[in-house]
Amino acid sequence: MATMNRGARGPGSTIWKVTSRQGGHEWSGPLIAYWEVDRDPISDDYTPQEINAAELLSRWVQKVRGAYPDDLIPIHWFVEISEQGKFERMPFQFHPAASGRGSLEDFLSFYSWPINAQSGEPLNWLTLPVADKRWNSKWADKGGFIQEATGWKPAILQPFVFLPSLTSTRR
Repeated sequence: MATMNRGARGPGSTIWKVTSRQGGHEWSGPLIAYWEVDRDPISDDYTPQEINAAELLSRWVQKVRGAYPDDLIPIHWFVEISEQGKFERMPFQFHPAASGRGSLEDFLSFYSWPINAQSGEPLNWLTLPVADKRWNSKWADKGGFIQEATGWKPAILQPFVFLPSLTSTRR
């Protein structure tokens, strides 16, 4: 199984205060928007020493090509607080499965709205840093082969990637 690195948190990372909705426990730490393109956990079965990013991208493309008639591959979003070991669905993302069934549980189902620990301002979810994912001799992030092989990563809360556009960016 691949090791994971969700992206660097530099000294300038914003610290957010959050309270658990069950028990009222408060904790603080940086938040990062973590993305998964549908079926990118294919990388769980490999290491960068076994397969390079370009080869893994080709295998992934074979799996998703034709699976989505419009070539729009869904992107799933999560909020990660690695220092706390917390990982929850990102609020406000488009999710076609939720249509007509109400909303799915997300970060705000379990925690309060994050507040900037220094300024007291509430989080604007669209300003969260998006994780850089890598697939090379130093890092083996789940799905990192996509960014490594193409240079692409999604904009925050982007719901889909158009497969022909993604494959045209191969390095």
